[in-house]
Amino acid sequence: MISVIIPTYKRSSRLPIAIESVLGQTYSPLEIIVVDDNDDNEYRKETKSVLKKYISQNKITYIQHKSNQGGCVARNTGAFAAKGEYIAFLDDDDFYEPTKLEEQINFLNNNPQLDACMCSMFRIDENNKQIESRENTARGETLKEAILDGNLFTSMLLIKKNIFLKLEGFSEIPRFQDKYFHYKFLNLGYKIGVLNKQLLTLVEHSGLRISYLGAKKIIKSLDLLAEFEKSNKEKFTNQEIKFLKYRRYIKISEVLCEGRFNEKIKSLIYIVKAFIYASTKHYQYIGLLTLKSLTPNAIIKLKTKRDDS
Repeated sequence: MISVIIPTYKRSSRLPIAIESVLGQTYSPLEIIVVDDNDDNEYRKETKSVLKKYISQNKITYIQHKSNQGGCVARNTGAFAAKGEYIAFLDDDDFYEPTKLEEQINFLNNNPQLDACMCSMFRIDENNKQIESRENTARGETLKEAILDGNLFTSMLLIKKNIFLKLEGFSEIPRFQDKYFHYKFLNLGYKIGVLNKQLLTLVEHSGLRISYLGAKKIIKSLDLLAEFEKSNKEKFTNQEIKFLKYRRYIKISEVLCEGRFNEKIKSLIYIVKAFIYASTKHYQYIGLLTLKSLTPNAIIKLKTKRDDS
């Protein structure tokens, strides 16, 4: 049996789409566990109202947190309660293709050396417009591949439950829990395969400007990933180590350039650090990011509004 874990937080209106996509799978038996990560407020009431028919028909197992714990904890809560031999995940606003689980379980059965597999995905915006991106493609079968160019979103994953338990689930870091899990999984010698078929759809939401607190959380998580990468530096050439340093600094700059004046100044400092390790192919992007860091947010918002009109 496969247990599908759906954490939900403030998105009850789209939750039925996710659930129905699991109920419509060509594979059975299935267990669907919805973990309500809302606080005890109107969002909790809305979520329970939406789920009422699924609960009454015994189509899902409903677990609620007493208060918001975050997506990482919610996924672990569901996975630790799962009865299935395999575990899959689905965010509350995304949805599976009908054959997603059948194709993944067949892939694992045909490759018994594997402990997990990941598939690729479609991506759409809130207006159902397709978004083409290399981030739609699952990547990273070895630890070196995962660190240099890995791409694993939680909804891509199908994993043996006993392996997930040995790893103690997702680590509670502020952001990038899926990437950190990818590193941790491969670092301990477990095997993952890539089924290069688009078997789910991720809905990309137009995000609000990152707050200073949010930026600090992202930077802390990037530092944790960098520590992991540094502990495996023997796997990389000098050129690859330079790239990892460039990537870390440029990602920090990407976060800070959306902030207020002080954060934009810090962004420029990190751009200089990134430039030290950049190759010539990165120069154009560094120039664009520098321009964004020097541009007031009000002007950026105005341009975005005009582009969308």
